[in-house]
Order: sequence, then structure tokens, then C-alpha cells
Amino acid sequence: MLGSTLLNYRIIEKLGTGGQGTVYKAQDTRLGRTLVVKVLSPELTAREVNLKRFEREAQLASSLDHPNICIIYGLHEAGGIHFITMQHIEGKNVRQLVNGRPLELRSALSLALQVADALAAAHARGVIHRDIKAGNVMVTENGMAKILDFGLAKLTDESGADKSDMHLTELGIPYGTATYAAPEQATGGRVDHRADIFSTGVLLYEMLTGIWPFQGKTSVEVRYAVLHDTPRPVSDYRQDAPPRVQQILDRALAKKPADRYQRMAEMRDDLRAVLHEVNAVRGQTSIEDTFTPVAPRHQQATTFGRTFKRWLRNITGTGETSSVPPAASTSSVRASNPVDDTPQT
Repeated sequence: MLGSTLLNYRIIEKLGTGGQGTVYKAQDTRLGRTLVVKVLSPELTAREVNLKRFEREAQLASSLDHPNICIIYGLHEAGGIHFITMQHIEGKNVRQLVNGRPLELRSALSLALQVADALAAAHARGVIHRDIKAGNVMVTENGMAKILDFGLAKLTDESGADKSDMHLTELGIPYGTATYAAPEQATGGRVDHRADIFSTGVLLYEMLTGIWPFQGKTSVEVRYAVLHDTPRPVSDYRQDAPPRVQQILDRALAKKPADRYQRMAEMRDDLRAVLHEVNAVRGQTSIEDTFTPVAPRHQQATTFGRTFKRWLRNITGTGETSSVPPAASTSSVRASNPVDDTPQT
């Protein structure tokens, strides 16, 4: 594929491969701009009914105009190959950014606020993401978040793809949608916008602690944890998070959809309020400061080291663990997450 041309898009570089397809960096030879081409897997587009449904959802997604949503330029077909063109983003996804280490409080809250604001806008248009996860949120150097892959999750849900593929790492650590899926997704139940709220709670927890709230070595163990386990409080891992942060997490991660936030806008407003409180401590009193991206940084190593080691001893009694999200490359990522790309719902 490298060096070839699909319509007027010249393929420059392969960025990754996942369950939904293969992602390439490309050059639009007509407009002279760099963009991303995502070639969909033939298995996902073989059935006409799936393709038509996906096209409708992608059209909705492409109509979303929000600074924290990756822009979809178009849907295309050339020589039987179906592909999407989308915005090219320089940065890292959240999984690579966290890399097993909690983010500085303002960084984590800022990113969660941006994700929540984007999803609130999408939900207002009737668009549900269904696959919010660390690999689907890109972060630029200055802290701007961009959500990827609106509309793609449902296509995979309905394709009959193998749901047992959890992409286990060499340590036996699962990553992928099952880690972020709401209980109703884990059981194959009816899914609405409140599943996105649950997944955003998982994302926030990971950014604050460096680990997942629901853990296991197999998809079965992870789903059992999602259905039955209560995550350890954030205060077990860090002391700088206000109590209100735990309240937000508890409500977002409620097992029953009726017990969660009923609208993403409510969660966004609570995140904005707590970030405003944190900013006020630092002398930033304007509520508008909460919408200014915060350059991503990790929590201070000394504090994290103590809390992590204490947690590790309590859980395992050793110096090793398999509950931390897999380490990621520190190289720049320009497009989608190529590894945990296959929804497990």
C-alpha cells in the first residue's frame, strides 16, 4: 500500500493496524495537505447492510463541529477498498501519554473536561461514541484533546467479529474496549449515551492513578470486575485530588445506568467546577481558565512512587504487577490507536 494512491490520496506511511482496519498517513495531492487514511477491514464492509448503516453514522459524525473531535473529511471507495479520510493530529494518545504513570491533577481534569464537552455536543446531536478509551483520545503537545473514531464502534459491534480477541500483552495484560466498557456493554445489553459516561469515568480514573479501575488477565476477568468490583478510591494512589473528584468518579462508574449522570453535560459541568477549584488554589480565578488546555505532565515522581509501591505491596506483596496499562512507545503518534482498536462489546 505504501507509495500507492487511493483516488487523490498518496499513501506515505503506515501508522498502525487494528481490528477495524489499517491507518496510514497520506498526502492529498489536490489540496496539498497531510491527512490520515483509514482503510476499513473487508470483514467490516462485506455486508451491504453494515456498510450502509456505517455510512449513515459516519455522516452524522462528520457533521459534528467541535474542537475536541477529530474531523472526518469523507468516506470513499476505490477499487473495492473502503476508506475514511480524517484530520491528521500530531501527538500521543492517552494510553501512550499515561504509560502507567498518573498525570498531574490539572492535566487529567483538563483532558477529561475536554472529552466530556465533546461528547456532550455529540450526544446533543444524537451521536453516541460507544468506544471511548485511552487509545481513542489523542493529545497534542499543548494539551488539546481530540476524540477519534466516532461511528466506527457500532460497525464492528454488528459485524460478528471475534469478541474473544483481547490483544493480551506479553505480561498477560488485557487492553481494549472491555477495560472501558459499561456493564450493559459487557453483558450485551441495550447501550445508550450513558455508556459513554461510564467509559469517560474509566478514562479519568486511569489518568489520575496510572492504572485501570477494573482489572484482570482475560476478557472474562475484566468483565466480571466491571460487573461486580468497586474500584479502589483515588485517595489510595494520590493525596492531591479533592473529594469532589471521587464523587464524580463514583457517579460516572455506577453499575446501573440510572445511577450515573444522566447527561454528559452534567458530568462536564462538575469537572469544570472542580478544575476551577484547583485553578483557584493556584491563583487562576476565571471560570474560562478551565477551558484552556493544560500541557500534559505526569504527577511528581516522588509522590507517585510512594503511593504506587504502597498499593503494590498491599495487592501483591511483591514488586511486580499486571494491573498497569501496558507501556507504550514514546514516539509521536499522528493518527489512531493501532493496537487496542477492536471493540470488545
